Amino acid sequence: MSLDGFLAFLAERPAGERWELADGVPLMNAQPTRRHDWIQTNILEALRQHWRRQACSWRPSGPSQVPVPGEARTVAPDILVAPDDGRDDLCVTPSPLVVFEILSRSDTPRRQASKLAAYAAVASIRCVVLVRQDRRAVTVHRRNPAGGLLPAACMDTVDLPEIGVTLTLAAIYEFTPLA
Repeated sequence: MSLDGFLAFLAERPAGERWELADGVPLMNAQPTRRHDWIQTNILEALRQHWRRQACSWRPSGPSQVPVPGEARTVAPDILVAPDDGRDDLCVTPSPLVVFEILSRSDTPRRQASKLAAYAAVASIRCVVLVRQDRRAVTVHRRNPAGGLLPAACMDTVDLPEIGVTLTLAAIYEFTPLA
């Protein structure tokens, strides 16, 4: 299936379903847990507060399809930060700056590596933030000069100079059993 065919397919799916395109095949993602939703909400709220206070040129949003250049593939990060182009009618974000994945049980090391490779192929992505939901742990994968992504574990804060934001782990895990 092509990207255009996939987008047409998505338009016909019920609201709330989460899909990605992998090698031309649509794959449905598992429904997120409540803890996943709480963590996602915490991160989005912190990013939106910063966006409002600073009048940033970027805007945070929830899941959106990110096409992988040269492949019949998309990835759908849980949260992304992208330049605010004023468009609100798209389900595709071709040039995100920062993406967040809240890891689920189904995100095996192999699947994580596959997603990181896909994100590395999207030149606009400056960093990928992986957030665990089974324990307090966040890893930021930053773009290196060669174009790859290098991991760095975060202790108490998640520094994102790429967008001028610092998130605390306390804020990310607030109101969860991991707080």
